[in-house]
Amino acid sequence: MENIAEKLNLVIEYIESHLTEEIDQDEIARIACCSYYDVGRMFSLIANINISDYIRKRRLTLAGTELKYNGAKVIEVALKYGYDSPVSFARAFQAFHGFNPSLADKSENVLVMFPRLIYQLRVKGVVDVIKKETIAVNGKEYEASYLGEIDMRSWAPGYLKRKFWRLENAYEDFKDYPRISNVVPYNNYPPVNIEIGQIFVIDYHKENNEVERRYYASDGTEWNGMTCTSEFAAKFSVPERVEKIIICGKEYDASFLGEQDMSEWSDYATKRAFWRLENVNGDFDDCEKLSKGLPYNNYPPVKIELGQVFVIAYLTREGRIEHEFHIADGTVWQKMPSTRKFLIRGKKADVIHDVE
Repeated sequence: MENIAEKLNLVIEYIESHLTEEIDQDEIARIACCSYYDVGRMFSLIANINISDYIRKRRLTLAGTELKYNGAKVIEVALKYGYDSPVSFARAFQAFHGFNPSLADKSENVLVMFPRLIYQLRVKGVVDVIKKETIAVNGKEYEASYLGEIDMRSWAPGYLKRKFWRLENAYEDFKDYPRISNVVPYNNYPPVNIEIGQIFVIDYHKENNEVERRYYASDGTEWNGMTCTSEFAAKFSVPERVEKIIICGKEYDASFLGEQDMSEWSDYATKRAFWRLENVNGDFDDCEKLSKGLPYNNYPPVKIELGQVFVIAYLTREGRIEHEFHIADGTVWQKMPSTRKFLIRGKKADVIHDVE
C-alpha cells in the first residue's frame, strides 16, 4: 500500500507541475509503472475522483485564485489552463465556483477551493498557499501564508466570510499569551496541514464592512474529541486602576483588571470582577489550596505569572457579592495553565470596591 501511495504521489506531482500544459497519459503510466487504465482505477478507488476530474477541478481552483488575487485577465487565464475560448472557460468556471469569472475579484464572491491531494495510507487533500504577505503584530512583522476563505452567510448572521492566514515562525512569540475561551476545530479550517506549534490569524468580515481580526494557536487543545486551535489575546490588557484591598489586617495594592458578563452561561452569577494583588511576597503560600482551578482563559487577557494572587468578586443571581481567592501556583487543568482557589479561614478579608 505504501508503494502504491508513493507512485500516486509521483503522479500527483507530475499533474500539479503540468496543469498549464497538456497532461501526457503515457508519462503518467510510466511514472506509475502500470497502464494508464490501471493507474486511473487506483486513483479513483482511493480518492473517489477520476484523474480527468481532478485535473479540471485543480485548474479551475488555480484559475480562480489568479483572477481573484493576481488581477489576471479572463482570456489569459482561460488559455493558460487549456480552454479553447473564454465562453467555454466561463461556463466551466460558473459551474464550479458559482459565479462568472469576470466577478471573481468581488469581495462577496467566495471561491471553491479543491485541494491538492496527498496519498498516505489514506488520501488527504491539502490546499496550496495562495499568496504570502506580511502581518504586523505588536510592532513585529511576520511572514503570513494566505490559506483561503470560507463563506459564513448561511450559518453566521451578520457575517459574510472569514479569511485564514498562518504566521510563519511565530509560535514561540505567542505561546504564553492568555487564551480566550473560543476554539476553532481543525475541520473549520481550509484543508491545510495543521501541526502543533503554529499560529493562525482569522479575519472575520461582517455585513457592515467591519473586519474583526482574531488570533489562534495550535497548542493541542481539544473540544468534543476534536483537535482545535485556541484563541488568544495578542495584546495584554493594562490594569484599569489600582485600588486597596485589606486581607487579614494587611493592606495590598490591587490592580483592577476588569469584569466579565456571566449572565448568558452561568446559573450562579451574572458577572465577576478581577483584581491582582501586588507585592504579596508569599503571604498566601501556606493557605489551604483547593482542587478547584480557574484556567487562564477565564481571566481577562493579562499576563499571569507564578506566585501572583487574584481576588475575584462574583455578583450572584440572588444579589450577593462573594469573593474567591486564587493563586498562580503552576497548576495545569486539561493542558491549560490555571490558578488554584485557596481559603482564608477565620480571618476577615475586606474588598474596598466591589462589583455593582
